[in-house]
Formats: sequence, structure tokens, C-alpha cells
Amino acid sequence: MKLSDITLDNERQEKGAWVDNVPELEGLKLLVRGVNNSDWRKLQAKLIEAVPRKKRATGRLDVDEADRIQSTCLLNTCLLDWDGLEDDEGKPIPFGKDMAHQLLFDPQYRKFRDGVVWAATFVGEQTAEDQAEIVGNLSKLSTGTTDGELKSKAG
Repeated sequence: MKLSDITLDNERQEKGAWVDNVPELEGLKLLVRGVNNSDWRKLQAKLIEAVPRKKRATGRLDVDEADRIQSTCLLNTCLLDWDGLEDDEGKPIPFGKDMAHQLLFDPQYRKFRDGVVWAATFVGEQTAEDQAEIVGNLSKLSTGTTDGELKSKAG
């Protein structure tokens, strides 16, 4: 195995990148930092430590606690913006922490939360070489941008 095969793009992980073509979220672009970015790890450790012992007695977190911690980390250290999210009348929904909180914590929006997790995992785990290969494959299937680079909302 080559060392380059296990090298991650730390800049994307920490600063974030736009991701589109999120499974089951057609037309939505997410600006996310990678899962396990430095702020994520610090916040996650703090939140796990604060969980009452009875909810982590077996060495595993209670499922509800694990979901709460993941959603908190997504909200505070990962999800930075979105583009393409609309209300039922087709009006754009601007990014805001309150709306992001609702979408990440409310079980009826689980599909959104799962999409953010997918995008953040994509940003955090892809090497530059992987990204180039994926972009090449996706560009054959879609006319949308798929390079994951930071972009303004206009482009």
C-alpha cells in the first residue's frame, strides 16, 4: 500500500467544502467540514464526558445520547451553509443556526441529517486523488458540479 493511499486532505477536513449530489437530497448543496475535524473531536469528547454514567455504563452510549451528540457536533462544527433548500412553496430557505438545529434534531428530517453525515464523511475521508476520480465518474452521470471545492453560492 502506498502512503498516498491513506493520506487525507486535511485542509478540506478543517475548512470545509461544498458537496452536491448528496444521496436522496437532489438539488441540495451542503458546505460542510469533515467529520472528525479538530473542533468536532473536542466537542464530542466534552459531550461524551458529560453523559451520565448510567447512559454509558456498558462502555457504549445510549442510542438517543449518541444521536444527540452527533447532531450537536454536526450543528456546531460541521454544517456551515446550504444552497438549494426550499419551502413547500419553492421559496429558498436561507441557512441559519435555528433552521439547521431543527433539521438536524427533529426525527422527521432524518433524511437531511443523514445527508449531512454523508457529505461530511465524503469531505473528511476523500483524498485529492479519490476526489478527482469520483468527479470524473460523476461528471459522466450529471451536469452539476461535483468537485467539492469551496464555491460561492452563485457558482
